[in-house]
Amino acid sequence: MPRIANSKLSAMKLPESRSSITYTKPASDIFRLKEQLRLYGVSADDKTWEQEIYHRDWDFADADTKIETHCFHSYPAMMIPQIARELINMYGKKGKVLLDPFCGSGTALVEARIAGLNSWGIDVNPLAIFLSKVKTTPLNPMLLKKHALSLWEKYEEDTYAIDTGKDYFEPPSFFNIDYWFSTKVSKKLIALRNRIESIKDPNIRDFFFVSFSETVREVSNTRNDEFKLYRIPDIQLNNFNPEVFRIFFEKVYRNIHGMSSFFHKCNNKVWCKVIDDDMRLKTKIPEGSIQVIVTSPPYGDSRTTVAYGQFSRLSLQWMGFDWEMIKKIDTVSLGGKAIPINADCFDSKILKRIIYGIEREDPKRAKDVYSFYSDMYKCFEEIKRVCEKGAFVCMVVGNRTVKGIQIPTDRIFVDFGESKGFNHLKTMTRNIPNKRMPYKNSPTNIKGELGNTMNKEHIIILQKR
Repeated sequence: MPRIANSKLSAMKLPESRSSITYTKPASDIFRLKEQLRLYGVSADDKTWEQEIYHRDWDFADADTKIETHCFHSYPAMMIPQIARELINMYGKKGKVLLDPFCGSGTALVEARIAGLNSWGIDVNPLAIFLSKVKTTPLNPMLLKKHALSLWEKYEEDTYAIDTGKDYFEPPSFFNIDYWFSTKVSKKLIALRNRIESIKDPNIRDFFFVSFSETVREVSNTRNDEFKLYRIPDIQLNNFNPEVFRIFFEKVYRNIHGMSSFFHKCNNKVWCKVIDDDMRLKTKIPEGSIQVIVTSPPYGDSRTTVAYGQFSRLSLQWMGFDWEMIKKIDTVSLGGKAIPINADCFDSKILKRIIYGIEREDPKRAKDVYSFYSDMYKCFEEIKRVCEKGAFVCMVVGNRTVKGIQIPTDRIFVDFGESKGFNHLKTMTRNIPNKRMPYKNSPTNIKGELGNTMNKEHIIILQKR
């Protein structure tokens, strides 16, 4: 199973306003930044480099975010590669070790391999682990093309058998399969799965299963404009007849193109280890072995923000993952299990006030919010253990709104970090140019009453004392 280009400063875009960026400049950071001068082609006497590094535009509104293997598979709340690349260039050191403790589909890990850093990735979602492993494993594109051609030659045979009723394909019998897939779609998917499973090389086989996984969701009876599982209305299902094989092969050739770029840029002298582990507990990562963390933690409890389990369910079922494990994804995620509130245990006055404020409005929602931040607080203890002295922690976070109260997660995480022995170097703010979630929703379910969803992210930089 499962660097930013060395460009001249004049060519780099500055944001129109610096009001959203805060920075306190320690002397030690200045020394480190002078080490970066060569990356930007600036002489030691040119002081504009300092302004550029601290006030560059982090929106990347016009950037192609589907480069290299980042194009492989959709995934909720993905960090864009340009941010990971920029942070690695600023805070990573070649030959050292990066960690993404909430690796998702592996954005930071892919960028680490390109930049020449060894890396660890951790997640509790088996689909995330699967995608991260495949995206960080370089494969010869010529071999992939050969196998793709072989699959292509078989699909007409399978199509004919299905269309004439002479097929021998028995779809899996997982719960509610007929609700989410038409019989014809199921037969085509099982035909594809059988062909992929016949590939002997496990890495190549998994490469094609990534395309298969994304195809599963796209041809299902779900609304593809969001991550949670909502069935298409019956009136639309009558005209829904997805071309399974065409969709699959379009994704295959897109992914081969992405792998080709990654294959030629990937540093084969470094390793990437993606593991099923839990940052709330002691992980397999050796103590003091990490020099830089680049990550985008979950936004909050999965029931009310991003339901990673719902997004992953159909793909994992079709790929034969254990159902007992699949249905637990959201409950084992951060904040997945509600626990009694005791906000006094946090080293964050802001969070205490917010928890008790939400509790006055809705005790149940307050418990959900508390559970998420309680889990994150435990993660900071493990982050402290695995980081060496002087290690950098770069976190891309979004600030949720619950019961009309905005939760400043960026400030709360700074409090958590400082309580665990980290200095806060700075926080940068970016707009989110491309969002699948709407900019306004109805959090109270009262007609006409709208609230803002997240349209900004904050990039927190901490350093271990």
